Amino acid sequence: MAEEKKPKIDLKARLGKGAGGATPPPPTAGIPVPAVPAASGSSGGAGMSSVPQSSPSGGSGGLPMPPGIPVGPPPAFGQAFGKGSAALDPSNPLAAAATPYRAPTPPPPPQPQRIEVDEMAVQEARKGARKQGLIAGLVAAVVLGAIGFIAGGATETNKGRQKSVGDAKSLGADVAKSRDQLKTIADKVEAGKNSLLKDKKFPDGLAKELGGINVDFDGNKLAGVRFSGFPQETTSTLIEYITQVQTLNDRKTAIIGLLQRLQKPITEQLTAGQKTNINYVVLFGKQDPSRNPFALLAPLTKPIEAANPTAIALPAEFTATDPLTRQNITAPKYTTGNLDKPSAVYVLPKSLEAACPSETAGSIAQLGSQLSRVLTDIRGEQAAPGGDVVTESKPGLIDRAEKLVTSLNRVQ
Repeated sequence: MAEEKKPKIDLKARLGKGAGGATPPPPTAGIPVPAVPAASGSSGGAGMSSVPQSSPSGGSGGLPMPPGIPVGPPPAFGQAFGKGSAALDPSNPLAAAATPYRAPTPPPPPQPQRIEVDEMAVQEARKGARKQGLIAGLVAAVVLGAIGFIAGGATETNKGRQKSVGDAKSLGADVAKSRDQLKTIADKVEAGKNSLLKDKKFPDGLAKELGGINVDFDGNKLAGVRFSGFPQETTSTLIEYITQVQTLNDRKTAIIGLLQRLQKPITEQLTAGQKTNINYVVLFGKQDPSRNPFALLAPLTKPIEAANPTAIALPAEFTATDPLTRQNITAPKYTTGNLDKPSAVYVLPKSLEAACPSETAGSIAQLGSQLSRVLTDIRGEQAAPGGDVVTESKPGLIDRAEKLVTSLNRVQ
């Protein structure tokens, strides 16, 4: 790169000698101010300008400078602005004045920026805000619920206790009603049992009477009941009583069905039992292959009826059916003598019924047992006098009902 030539400085022109050689008088007022170089950066004195000077008195304008006197810094100062010249020492007082003024560069206008937002982050932030809002709502609800519970706890407790007392009174009345129904059932069952087993007469109206009585006390009685004031023993006894009453109702239904099914055969047997009916005879005069005599139990082809058991009239001969050959045979009535000859004697009906009970006789025993069990459930079982350790007293439903009524009426 070629070295630039420095412009020559005309000292005579700068000192004003070219204008006639006269030395200008010193200024009478004001202080000469060095000219500030032009922003265009031109060389020499052409880039300098004179600055109006202020008067010592502080006036707005200074005295005019005499013509022919140049205004500007000394040559050594002016050379600092030339190309290739060294800069002034920053510690020099004239350095500030020698620095050319440049207007501040305006800041560039802000450039538009594009902001990218992560949609997933926005959704996560929304979920987090929603979750926080839900948690805050739950906490507020719990706090408000606790405050409401504490505020209304006393009133609710008082109302609950009043309802508990009312429910106890209502249950006590229902238990008392069921107790009266149990007593009625027990009385009717006892009468039917005595008619069947003692009087030998079938209780015709018992099934209808039991069907018209229902012990109305089941689990529906406990619906909506407040048990806050009930003693634990009372609650347990109440539940047991409901279970036992339902068991009794089921047994009563079974007895009604049994009475209806056995009414005809039991009635016929009991009616025939009032007379002596001879149905079987024993046949003698037979021997086995070892020549041992044996007897046969043979049914009569026609039963013999005796209206008076103390005066039974027997025929001279019996006609029966041989159970081995299924053939009818005739044998004279045995009176006396050797049993090797064919003969026959009648079988006492009671002994035969006792040894080989008929189906009807078993039904009578079964019906009597069921009636006795119902009485035990209702009235309980008392221990035998004299301190029998085997048989213990067992309370019945009537006793339980009376104790339960007393316990329910004490609820406060």
